[in-house]
Amino acid sequence: MFDIGFFELCLIGIIALLVIGPEKLPRVARTVGLWVGKAQGLVKTVKYEIDEQLRTEELKQSMQQATTSVKNQVSETIEDVEANFNDLRDELKTEPQEDINEPTATPDKKQNQSVD
Repeated sequence: MFDIGFFELCLIGIIALLVIGPEKLPRVARTVGLWVGKAQGLVKTVKYEIDEQLRTEELKQSMQQATTSVKNQVSETIEDVEANFNDLRDELKTEPQEDINEPTATPDKKQNQSVD
């Protein structure tokens, strides 16, 4: 994270030993360690929240794309059905209509005689 090597750590330890003293150094090191741990936890929490927000945005975008896709498919299907319906209606208009009053079948003479 800070790109500190072994030599730098030794130098910081020697300076801290000279400035703070041998009696207080363990307590100061513990306090510094706790603060570093808290800072790392805070960074981890912020990173998690940012990742969560990005994931939420990605989900919103994918839902929006899916909704658009479904709407387009439904629109295409409706257009196809309307076109088929219009073709069928035009076909029915152009066909000659038979006279409903005229019988299309004639009674068989043999059947009429056997009934008498």
